[in-house]
Amino acid sequence: MSTLLRVGNARNGVDAIAYVAGEKQLEWLKGFGDTVRTVIELGDFKGKLEETILIYESSATVKRVILAGAGGNEWFGDAERLRVAVASAVKLARSKKSIKRLGVVVHEELLEKAAETAGRDTVWSVEQALVAADMANYVYSLREREEKPHILEEVRLEPGDEKAVETAKAIAEAVRVARDIANAPANRLSPEKLEEKARELASRLGLTIRVLYRSDLESLGMGGILAVGSGSNVEPRLIILEYNSGGKRIAVVGKAVVFDAGGLDLKPPQAMQEMKFDKSGGAAAIGAVVAAALLRLPVNMVALVPAVENLPSGRAYKPLDVIRMYNGTTVEIGNTDAEGRLIMADALAYAAEKYKPDYMFDFATLTGAAVVALGNHAAALFSNNDQLASMVERAAWIAGEPVWKMPLWPVYAKQLESHVADTNNVGGRPAGAITAAKFLEKFVGDRPWAHLDIAGTAWVQEKGPWKPYYEKGATGWGVRTLVEFLRLLI
Repeated sequence: MSTLLRVGNARNGVDAIAYVAGEKQLEWLKGFGDTVRTVIELGDFKGKLEETILIYESSATVKRVILAGAGGNEWFGDAERLRVAVASAVKLARSKKSIKRLGVVVHEELLEKAAETAGRDTVWSVEQALVAADMANYVYSLREREEKPHILEEVRLEPGDEKAVETAKAIAEAVRVARDIANAPANRLSPEKLEEKARELASRLGLTIRVLYRSDLESLGMGGILAVGSGSNVEPRLIILEYNSGGKRIAVVGKAVVFDAGGLDLKPPQAMQEMKFDKSGGAAAIGAVVAAALLRLPVNMVALVPAVENLPSGRAYKPLDVIRMYNGTTVEIGNTDAEGRLIMADALAYAAEKYKPDYMFDFATLTGAAVVALGNHAAALFSNNDQLASMVERAAWIAGEPVWKMPLWPVYAKQLESHVADTNNVGGRPAGAITAAKFLEKFVGDRPWAHLDIAGTAWVQEKGPWKPYYEKGATGWGVRTLVEFLRLLI
């Protein structure tokens, strides 16, 4: 259930009021009641980022008061500290089942600073605060008999602007779509079920949808998608969603391995525990098109989502097989567990040739090497175009989804050399994230292209990403970055 997001008077008709302020705005907080003043003067609330406290103001109309800290000079900037502070307030409110409607009062300086650092206005800041509130109020639950986690029915922000509400709802819904898809277990969201979800979205939002099935893939020569999906009883497919509203042509390819057992190069059992999230790139691609449609952005955007299961069986593709890809490249299989790049390569080559995009993106939980390099707090960015890379970096930081640009030097391609085919699909352990990107680069032609390896950020893992708006499970990473990129573009 989505959150009712509103702006206006947040101090009446609610079950609790959260006051959001940074370390330098404590004097402002003291004006909201004697108990608040006492708590601050005793040093029990200092306004540190993610610091929250629930107190009871007996003389006030709304007796539950939450103080939420927005910190000071944080490494990720003022826009993100606004989001984190608001999300922290929502997270605390959710811990009390008696709180269903939360009012959030934000110090105006926080909105102004967020807007200034992002190069936007305070309407955008309000939008971002509302999106963060909804993300913090998200939960994925399939419980039917046991009690589901408590969520808020309404979040009301003050000060606010009605113009921010509709755009916030659009972005929040798109992120929810991505998180729901990524969170779904494989028995609930097979390639077939993912197609059904895409068709439902297309029908509701007026998108165009095409699906390429096995016979289509065979006639087109998409050997990568066919090979990876060969071990499953569920047929592989390429799901294509289009939103057309004029303007620049944008193609987004998203990896959707709905479950990755590794194929015949079988993963250890423990490594399979999180492999339902191997469709997070496809989820982000679909979410991005949903956002563009709901925001009515003036672009022509297509999402291409190769949907497969990578399973072992008597029909599965094998190590040392040589397959032929859509663009004619022959690939020797060095490891069947390096499957994502194979399905992505076919989709990228098809997108480049058929749609001739001005900009091409791909999102993929592609390599553990990206996690080793950057941990769980930034995605690895690779691009063949410096201008595009700079725009993506800017958009990602504005969105609060940091990226770090990695090299694509020609020398890394030597690691992919094969004695029997045009290329191998793996280049060994050294620079694994880079060699995976170099493999994909072979299929994008001359199109400006950005590859985002989101293996470390697509879901909450042991070492992060830690944000109060990330519930355990999928993060929806990438949707908000692409929204901000499109806003920079138009």
